[in-house]
Amino acid sequence: MTMPNQWQEQIEHVCAHIGISQIDLLLDQAGWGHRAVPALEMLTPEVPWFSLFTGTPEQNLLDQAPLLMRLDLTQWQHKAWLNQLVEHATDGRLMVVISSLPFEVLSKTLQGFSQLAWGGQTGLLRYYDSRIFPLLMSSILTDQQRAEFLQAVAYWGWLDRDNQPQWLQGTRLTHQSNIQVTPFVEINDQQFDLLGCISDAQQLLNGKNFDFLDESRERRFALIHSLIVQAGQENYFGDLTEYVKHNLSGTKLPG
Repeated sequence: MTMPNQWQEQIEHVCAHIGISQIDLLLDQAGWGHRAVPALEMLTPEVPWFSLFTGTPEQNLLDQAPLLMRLDLTQWQHKAWLNQLVEHATDGRLMVVISSLPFEVLSKTLQGFSQLAWGGQTGLLRYYDSRIFPLLMSSILTDQQRAEFLQAVAYWGWLDRDNQPQWLQGTRLTHQSNIQVTPFVEINDQQFDLLGCISDAQQLLNGKNFDFLDESRERRFALIHSLIVQAGQENYFGDLTEYVKHNLSGTKLPG
């Protein structure tokens, strides 16, 4: 069984375990090369969907927007669409959200999580990229910020860089209906720098220069990322590829 198929089975199992027949998917369309909305609008029964760019200056960029959609797992057409997305929406662009919140409430909540405030500026927090989400939750957000992400869902789910299914349990119970979150995620300079370290590490990982380190892309990324964080702590401003190469000797792979 391929990992995407295994993931779909896990999704259905988790939903059945907590007594929910619906799942919400966050699909990042940026640079995907496909348009999800026309396919969504052809599905029956109708699939509720929401662009996280709604009401923002980017709202006209629908083909590039992160989309939230709610699928009913009792409908074979919806399950078939889920299978298509699991198979083809790769490179960190698909997140599973299992939540009891009404769709409109969940839409606004997840949109709020994407609104970033830093140093008097606003921007987009791409938490729905599964290459960013794990580190965001484990080591970048404050405890209070992390609690807001967890209270919205029963589970977050994604495929890691090795296409292995991963799950993070939230704190929302199925009978809860109310939620309160801040309208944006306010981060400090250190958090901003740590977000940048993820992008830098992913770029080096994609560059193939470090493919010799380990067969697992996750472990390769973890090593590269740890060295880039170290470079930031040392106020290093040179070439990151050279820094990582220079510091590899004697460094033990994590995990």
